[in-house]
Amino acid sequence: MKTRFIFLCLILSVSCKKESSSPKPFDYSYFPLQVGQENIYKITKISIDAPSNVYDTQKFYLKEKIESYYYDEIGNKVYRIERYKRNDTLSDWIISDVWMSQYVNNQAHKVEENIRYVKLVFPLSLNLKWDGNAYNTNSAQIYTVTELDTPWNIFNQTCLIIQQNQESLIDKYYKSERFAKHIGLVEKKIINITQAYIVSGLPIEQRIKRGEIYLQTIVN
Repeated sequence: MKTRFIFLCLILSVSCKKESSSPKPFDYSYFPLQVGQENIYKITKISIDAPSNVYDTQKFYLKEKIESYYYDEIGNKVYRIERYKRNDTLSDWIISDVWMSQYVNNQAHKVEENIRYVKLVFPLSLNLKWDGNAYNTNSAQIYTVTELDTPWNIFNQTCLIIQQNQESLIDKYYKSERFAKHIGLVEKKIINITQAYIVSGLPIEQRIKRGEIYLQTIVN
């Protein structure tokens, strides 16, 4: 009887250890996915080709709405994101394209123009790095977490992901995305300056010869 009691205690002890060692679910709050969720952004696009006297600035609004979800071939949930544009706050929204997002194990993926990117990797930590192009055919692009849980604008907790940061005296290539907890993407910057004038003391953004700047900022 005593032997059976000891054996039962050993079984319960092993069982408890297995339960306590089970992995905790990932905190996806920087990349929330829920049907009905929508974010509205103000977009500014600047295109410059000084030799051709082109100085073009476009401003419009973009809405991303999670319209529905389905399951892919391996059983992962995929969220369909409908994207709408309008020129100003009085115009009607016009659908422009459809993107997709999903969680894949400990990663947040987004498919933009049929190209899949690894936007975030969980758990997030400062200076964490990964290849944002790991699931597409583009060359490797190392993403880096440079800010984590920092206040920005009206948001108490945001993280900043630098996707590209390359600059010389005559060119600059920069990409970044900032995410807020329970909101998702709140800011996106893309700077592609292929040629710049050489002027001492001026930042390269103020001496563009040929290049483009894209800024996307949440407004709702």
